[in-house]
Amino acid sequence: MRYIFLLFFFPFLVHAQSNPKQLIEAANQRFAKVISYSAAINLNFQIPGVQLEPINGKVYYKKPTKFRIHSKGIIFLPKQNPYYALQSVRDTNSFTAVPSGSEILNGKSTTIISVIPTANSDDLILAKFWIEDARQLIHKVQLTTKTNGTITVEQSFGLFANYGLPDVIKFVVDVAKFKIPKVVAMELNSKSKKTDPENLQKGTGEITLKFSNYILNKQLDESVFEETKK
Repeated sequence: MRYIFLLFFFPFLVHAQSNPKQLIEAANQRFAKVISYSAAINLNFQIPGVQLEPINGKVYYKKPTKFRIHSKGIIFLPKQNPYYALQSVRDTNSFTAVPSGSEILNGKSTTIISVIPTANSDDLILAKFWIEDARQLIHKVQLTTKTNGTITVEQSFGLFANYGLPDVIKFVVDVAKFKIPKVVAMELNSKSKKTDPENLQKGTGEITLKFSNYILNKQLDESVFEETKK
């Protein structure tokens, strides 16, 4: 029986390793079931030289790229849309995918896939995905970008794993290469005397987003995506 198991299991491994685009496409298909959602969100910031309190708010998403957080306070994010990595590989003709090994993450067996854009990308230079073999969930992404250097995204899943929606997203950014919007930089300096612009340019920072109370595929008013002006 042991040999029969290997005979059936080995072709699956070969298939997954030889078709990395299919694994990426399977991950995309999970998230494609999400037309829209609203959820409660908690943001926690660990940025060198910056004191930012955790923030609670409400988050809204609408397919394909609309994303907005409503909260009181300063939001410090590498991208306003945390699904940038998935959206950058929606078109399988726009990149080359290469198997790059495997790793156990969060107790799950993952296949590592390196992605290189074949066309001129606005920002993305290189991406590396850690995709769970069993459920085709993306547990980790490493992005090399023109504007923000290297960004690592780690995800953990709960009740909405079937939709590819994580309970927690953690960004790890290189602060020295991270471009802070001028408005945010001005607010940081004005709100805390302990915020040192020099320290802001050193080390890595972590930004953790925790999602709860997802409401899926309900009609959302377009006004929730409009820019909030002071």
